[in-house]
Amino acid sequence: MKIEKSFYLKPALDVAKEFLGKKLVYNSEKGLVSGIISEVEAYPAFIDVSHGNRRTPRTEIMYKEGGYAYVYLIYGLHYQLAVVVNKKDIPDVVFIRAVIPKDGIEIMRLNFDKGVKKVSDLTKSPGNLCKSFGITLSLYGEDLTGDKLYLENAGDLHSSIKSAKRVGINSRLKGNKNPYRYLL
Repeated sequence: MKIEKSFYLKPALDVAKEFLGKKLVYNSEKGLVSGIISEVEAYPAFIDVSHGNRRTPRTEIMYKEGGYAYVYLIYGLHYQLAVVVNKKDIPDVVFIRAVIPKDGIEIMRLNFDKGVKKVSDLTKSPGNLCKSFGITLSLYGEDLTGDKLYLENAGDLHSSIKSAKRVGINSRLKGNKNPYRYLL
């Protein structure tokens, strides 16, 4: 069952763990692809490092109420997917780091465009996930209560959650050691 709008209206630190075990679904032009969310990071607004700490054309979507896709390009190479959460004008996001592939694995392989030995390698990192799913800037601002890109309930996996510090945050930045990364 598709996740309702109310799920996305909570603060990042309160809702991030609830993303684990949910199914990320994308009805792409090539067909449906999906995976069980297995790793996320919370980026609470104004507490520490976050794109949303500065309102720019790129981060404008983060200032809407929760339930929208924030897709961006990093290092000019890799698309990344985060989900806008919380109330309007509080730019919290939950960053999707990895999923366990479920549906459309052949589509994922075609999108990935190079040999992958293990299916799990298709979606083991944020860049691989977006490449395999075919997620690009065309999904920036996509309403996650629609039928194109959304989350579904897929079972409760909360008993095996671990936390760690977030990946790739410069050691000089405030909050670089905060344990806001959650994994199954």
